[in-house]
Amino acid sequence: MQIDIDEVNESENGWNVRLKANLSYEEVQRLNHNSINMVDDFHIELKDSNLYFDCFLNNDEPWEDEPLEELLKAIKIEVEYHVQVLLK
Repeated sequence: MQIDIDEVNESENGWNVRLKANLSYEEVQRLNHNSINMVDDFHIELKDSNLYFDCFLNNDEPWEDEPLEELLKAIKIEVEYHVQVLLK
């Protein structure tokens, strides 16, 4: 599994962020499709062997006054955790 930041687009009051988890064939077979919609804070979409995690970083949230790079690192760690859970 490889997780990368796919897109970061600034909007009027925050950032739209998309991360891509590239899964192996075996990981796709293990994926719990029913649990995808149960993950909070992300819209998750499966395309081919990729899971896309979309989220919005709102500038009004108090913890989001961190530098964007730090927030992206934290989101990537969170996505790694969610992918591991979805593969169980």
